[in-house]
Amino acid sequence: MNKKKLSTVRGMHDIFGKIYYNQQDIINKFVEIATLFNFTPMNTPILEHSEVFLRSLGNSSDVVMKEMYTFMDKSNDSVTLRPEGTAGIARALISNSLTQSLPQRYFYHGPMFRYERPQKGRLRQFHQIGVELFGKSSLYEDLEVIRLARLFLKDLNILDKVLLKINTIGKTESRSKFIKEIESFFNLHKKKLSLDSIKRLDRNPLRILDSKNLEDIELLKEAPLIYDFLNKKELNEFEELKELLSLVGIDYEIDPFLVRGLDYYSDTTFEFTLRENKKYAVLAGGRYSNLVKELGGDNISGIGWAGGIERLANLTINTIKNNSVKLIIPTEKKYLKYALDLSQSLYLKKISNQIIDHYNLKKSLKYANKINAIVAIIIGENEYNNSLVTYKNLESGEQFLISLKDLLKKIKYE
Repeated sequence: MNKKKLSTVRGMHDIFGKIYYNQQDIINKFVEIATLFNFTPMNTPILEHSEVFLRSLGNSSDVVMKEMYTFMDKSNDSVTLRPEGTAGIARALISNSLTQSLPQRYFYHGPMFRYERPQKGRLRQFHQIGVELFGKSSLYEDLEVIRLARLFLKDLNILDKVLLKINTIGKTESRSKFIKEIESFFNLHKKKLSLDSIKRLDRNPLRILDSKNLEDIELLKEAPLIYDFLNKKELNEFEELKELLSLVGIDYEIDPFLVRGLDYYSDTTFEFTLRENKKYAVLAGGRYSNLVKELGGDNISGIGWAGGIERLANLTINTIKNNSVKLIIPTEKKYLKYALDLSQSLYLKKISNQIIDHYNLKKSLKYANKINAIVAIIIGENEYNNSLVTYKNLESGEQFLISLKDLLKKIKYE
């Protein structure tokens, strides 16, 4: 009886080979840039008490309503696989009494989980990088995290592909007035809304503003704007942020409908989106003034952003160099000890290498081409008898005999 072939859970992928290295390259560049800006790493558990997300994300958000992996554990506690990183970092700030010394600057990367329809760049287990800055709620902090994001995207060589969009959604009082107004507007034009937006109308009308449905986008041309409901201080702060961005030469586009999807956001919101598809965000964030307080901590404001590694990987040209491992090819089994001694010498000098034990030169070189290796070190009868090896450059085709002593020197300085 044939057993059913096992597969991954839908929307959860194995990561290996070039994809793994590409994603790791993104993480490495992110860690380098975040460290440059004096952010320090933090890891939080992928499993949290559900209350962490119910309190912070808002019962009306799509994430809480339909996307969280929530279940009861054996102690009958409700726990949730983290759908995003910010709430966990804020919880950790409180749990570890880190609010006593501000500012606090953290970066993180790791898997997140959302039960949504898998599609390009959006999986049920996906991976994010992100930064969080908890401080005194100054506009310089807003500028700081945007500068970090921009330099990171520049380091990935995709800055020319993306566009920075910014907005402000004000504080609670101003936003409440705006929500009341747009709710009336959308109810008045309910027949023109998409089915998704009709569902959002009762629980979170603000989310209709960033709808990707064409009928909603058309209706938004007539919708009220947030700026008519902000007080003078909120408007002045937004103007000041724009001046700061211009001061350091950062181009941006104002998007009055950029609201972000989670309830904890206030004031500044921003996204780096594709220029050719402005609804496709590759990195996004904003300020959250009440999040720490909602989780039981002090009244501390923060700002941060997160980027999807899978989405970033889809945009980056694979810049990984050809496999730098040195392949050692003994052409017969009797040369294996010679090959092992050479391999050990290379390992001791921290030089990546691998022995191919096909004992067939043609087969071994075929494998080398398959993994895009650039160097083959061949051991045949002549090499074995004279303490030599043949060094073959698989890119140029050049090959020559070389002593073991000279080989180690050559490899060291390559």
